[in-house]
Amino acid sequence: MNIGARIIKTGLSVTLALIIANLLNMQPAVISAVAAVIAIQPSIMRSWKYIKEVTVTNVVGALFATLGFYAFGTQPIFIGIIVILTIAVNLKLGLSKSVNLSVLTVIAILTSPLHESTLSTAGNRFSLVAIGVISSFLINIFVLPPKHDQRFYDSIRKLNEKLSTLLRVAPEKEMSIATYKEEKNSLDKLYNKTRELFDLLNEEKRRMWVKDRHMFIKRIVIFRQAIKVVQKEIGLFEKIEKNLNNMDEISNKGIQEVKDTLNELLQYQESIFWVYKGKIVPKPTSAKGSKEKRERIVGKLKCTVNELMKHYDPANEELWWRLFPIVNALIETENELEQLEILVVNYKLRRKEKKGKTKRVVKKAIEQLEK
Repeated sequence: MNIGARIIKTGLSVTLALIIANLLNMQPAVISAVAAVIAIQPSIMRSWKYIKEVTVTNVVGALFATLGFYAFGTQPIFIGIIVILTIAVNLKLGLSKSVNLSVLTVIAILTSPLHESTLSTAGNRFSLVAIGVISSFLINIFVLPPKHDQRFYDSIRKLNEKLSTLLRVAPEKEMSIATYKEEKNSLDKLYNKTRELFDLLNEEKRRMWVKDRHMFIKRIVIFRQAIKVVQKEIGLFEKIEKNLNNMDEISNKGIQEVKDTLNELLQYQESIFWVYKGKIVPKPTSAKGSKEKRERIVGKLKCTVNELMKHYDPANEELWWRLFPIVNALIETENELEQLEILVVNYKLRRKEKKGKTKRVVKKAIEQLEK
């Protein structure tokens, strides 16, 4: 049984909503509990957006329920019609994400005991829904706040590992069509998940209480570039599988050059992530070692391009039209990796500089206190 942070926060949100509703003597408290379950969001920023949206949809629901009560009464058929109208208006206003809470408000008001005042009931139900939503928001902020940085990193590393395996296997021309489709579907699902995590992380930069916003935005820029690298690698895999594996005219040396270049690019990528995690000491991209590494990779890339260019034959242009996308994808992947390295190295050096500055300030403060 896997009980994640979101499950725990849902339970705590329900608990908090029920406690607040009971303390304020507002019944039925179950409405606030249901609202808390519906309102739980995967990120703090989405929770804040949800509160603003729910305020409008809740007002729409309460308004339609009150007007519907006086116009039609509380017969089931009329409640259904009012629910339809409420949903339609919310969708028209572009408030689709919180329609369910608007419907909950309508049902809660129209199914209340007839002896209660409709206006007071509307206010009561409106407040109960608000309690549930606010409870979820508070729990999301203060209890196990989402760590999208680490989740994104873990997801993109998993995606990198899968791509590395596929890119090493693809030039062997041994992957069946069924296997290719299965692996491609799995790859797409993992990419979509990674992209969703990046979107969540990207939304968080708008928060007012982000710690060290400058470095946080730098990480987002790095992660965006990592996504670009993955996109190029997926395209490279597709082009190799589509074009290279259907051509028997390519020499063994040409195939081997492609394999060697892929290995160089994948090792280059691995070293960049090791720098990001602090396993390799970052060096300025202008340093001798970094320059030599990039020159080696570019040299290998040129050798591969030159070898594949030998297959150009005006009498068989179709062969070159199949090879050209592979050559282009290799060059684009290398360019994106180089850009990723620059961003990662600059980020790590800047972070190291800030830590050193902080230590010097603390040391100076201690020395002044000791005097």
